[in-house]
Amino acid sequence: MEEKKKYIIENVGHLYFKKGIRAVTMDTVAAEFGISKKTLYQYFTDKEDLVNQVIEFYIEESGKTFKELDDTNAIDSILLIRKHMAFIFKFYNNGIEKDLKKYYPGLYKKINEVKRERIFTSTIDNLKLGMTQDLYRTDLDPYLIAKLQVGRMLYTMNPDYGIFEEYEVNSLAFFDSMMDYHMNAICTEKGIKYYKKQLNKVQYEETN
Repeated sequence: MEEKKKYIIENVGHLYFKKGIRAVTMDTVAAEFGISKKTLYQYFTDKEDLVNQVIEFYIEESGKTFKELDDTNAIDSILLIRKHMAFIFKFYNNGIEKDLKKYYPGLYKKINEVKRERIFTSTIDNLKLGMTQDLYRTDLDPYLIAKLQVGRMLYTMNPDYGIFEEYEVNSLAFFDSMMDYHMNAICTEKGIKYYKKQLNKVQYEETN
């Protein structure tokens, strides 16, 4: 991908996270990057094309994050995802999800399908790895836990279902609470000790 185009796509994504999609017009993008609309339309046919390419880019990038989880310490893998979420929560504006759902339903559906598959697959892989490392209990059914994780991440934490309010779920503190719930359920004594030690280290680095 041409470097200039990639730069625009990546940083327009940041604008979407901050302001939502609807609020970011092609005029906004052109002004933000100091280019003419004519130049912008050389890269993207219209706003829908831009939105599609931004979403595709971030789907691919998030896939790279999941690939980084392979063959590492299982608990460190969970905390890597947690670091990724901490970064997202710094910029997240729930307007992006609302705009996708209302104006780009096809993309919204695709994103949730990708999320479902990645959460399911990565949870199974992580559980199996943790069991071999004596960090997770071996009496667990990875497929059952993975399905519970999908339900928790895509439905329980979705304000549309009325279980939690929007302000509750859109925070790192809430994510940490749900992560604690999951880890305390699956970890061995050795795993719990390691998890708490590493989490404290991550949280200390964030505040210092």
